[in-house]
Amino acid sequence: MTRRTRRLLVLLAGVTGAGVLASCGGGLWMLRAGEAEQRDCAAQVAADEAEVRTDRVWTGQDVSGIGDYAEIHWQVDFPSLACSRAPGPTDLVYQGVVRLAPADARALAEAYRWEPVPAATPDFGKPPPMVVWPGLAPYLPDGVRWLRSPEYDDSSRATVQLDPDRALLLVATADM
Repeated sequence: MTRRTRRLLVLLAGVTGAGVLASCGGGLWMLRAGEAEQRDCAAQVAADEAEVRTDRVWTGQDVSGIGDYAEIHWQVDFPSLACSRAPGPTDLVYQGVVRLAPADARALAEAYRWEPVPAATPDFGKPPPMVVWPGLAPYLPDGVRWLRSPEYDDSSRATVQLDPDRALLLVATADM
């Protein structure tokens, strides 16, 4: 083997080795960047879930009988993997406390058959009472007496509990 051929082989081996090292380093850099992106996404999801919103985005098409409500506080939850890189929709679940106009609360109470929501549900045929999310609990007065209507829930995208005396509606819905 000539000196020139050896130099060419050494040069070729060096270039190949440098290429392998560069691609490994690039792969590690991409992996670290992906981890940082996941941390940023998780932090953003946590912040979005903790935020209590007051914008009036819910309408009668979203929640039947909601009317021209006086006040709303609502939150969003991401029960699925919101930070997944897999294509496809991200599930969103919403819960809100709505202070209805008194006339709308009366109309809603009269439009459906309502029954008291028990503190616990021993009857496995009935759904359990909704648990108010901690961020929304401060917007409920003490002594709220919730009513629910299976008839309403069957006819609507939302599940609700109503206190007609206080004109309060607790709403849970998904992907609004």
